[in-house]
Amino acid sequence: MERKQKPLEGITVVELAMFVAAPSAARMLADWGATVIKIESPKGDPMRFMGKLVSMPIDDERENPAYDQQNSGKKGIVLNLKSEKGREVMHRLLEKADVFITNSVDHMDALKRMGLSYEQLSGRYPSLVYGQVSGYGETGPDKDKPGYDFTAYYARGGISGTLYEKGTSPLLTVAGFGDTQVGLCLASGVCAALVKAKQTGQGEKVSVSLYQTAVFCMEHLIASAQYGNNPYPRSRMDLANPLQNAYETKDGRWLQGAVNDFDNRIREVLHLIGRDDLAENEEFCHFERISTHSRDLIVELDKTFREKNIDEWLEIFTAADLPFDKEAVWEEILTDPQAWAENILCHVGGYPEREDMGTDRILVRTPVKFREAGLCEYRKGPKIGEHTEEVLKELGYSRNEIDCMEAEQAVKAYAGPDI
Repeated sequence: MERKQKPLEGITVVELAMFVAAPSAARMLADWGATVIKIESPKGDPMRFMGKLVSMPIDDERENPAYDQQNSGKKGIVLNLKSEKGREVMHRLLEKADVFITNSVDHMDALKRMGLSYEQLSGRYPSLVYGQVSGYGETGPDKDKPGYDFTAYYARGGISGTLYEKGTSPLLTVAGFGDTQVGLCLASGVCAALVKAKQTGQGEKVSVSLYQTAVFCMEHLIASAQYGNNPYPRSRMDLANPLQNAYETKDGRWLQGAVNDFDNRIREVLHLIGRDDLAENEEFCHFERISTHSRDLIVELDKTFREKNIDEWLEIFTAADLPFDKEAVWEEILTDPQAWAENILCHVGGYPEREDMGTDRILVRTPVKFREAGLCEYRKGPKIGEHTEEVLKELGYSRNEIDCMEAEQAVKAYAGPDI
């Protein structure tokens, strides 16, 4: 069978980044065929230790799925960039690289101190595409403020402070959600800059901030605020369109509706749920009138939706081609036939045997698919320093030079499992 070429084959990416946002962009580039060399400090990417916050194991030798999720498909090396030899290796990598991806968790000055700012590299490597993630951007009063998705994305970006049920507290956010949105933006920007670099020989700096990404995702409501639109936080009892609401079912689940064509489909919905009596009320069946009667209709719908389990309602609405779906919980996605049919999830092997899992674990694929290139094969992320020797040899370093750099703690190679 002929091997299918992926879109970014032949592209080399050097990643110097931590946690999720920038590494998730590099992971996508790896999925798309690029060779990604991830550089870690001797202490390792802190992401190696974050799985414990979400009840996952963090054993690098055996099982670290949170780290694997962001770093599958990469080669991992360890460089001490505080050392002269470590910086020398870095520049040998950049000489051969098409893309450099980084973030600025410790502010922009840290990159300048290492000689790795865009201004320092662009003259030396004029065709290099430089991708960088920040919290709040590169200018303005908050450019040096530490930025994480909890603060710069959710909070400052107008998400957690608005999108919650009126009378309750701000949304309890999920770590990494904003980071992966940033990763998608950075990967797309890097690809655009690569086209230019290949056509003209001129590199580019691609910068994406958590703050701007959140504002972009909320653009419709933010723009509407200048006209006085300020509907959030809001109550589900006061929605303009009751068919765009969530309703609790008999089994304690929530069913979400998204029926936009209210006037043409409200009577059909009421008939399907056995409430033809409500369809006789003209105040409930016209969008221009429902605004003053929305709460009354929602109260009635609440009563009715509690009469059946969620799967019963889904069967009814699916047969009628009406847009309703369940508010899924994460465990359900792991076994969702649609997720498997669409290759949203994949099995990755090589983990310790568990009675309930075997040696496979389920990881989530990146969302962009290429019809001709096909799916990439996922594997566990690199152990710390796993490919240091391999990459150094490819750069032309001898065995003796590698040994000397290890002795000087300029580099670190994977030493195998502790026995």
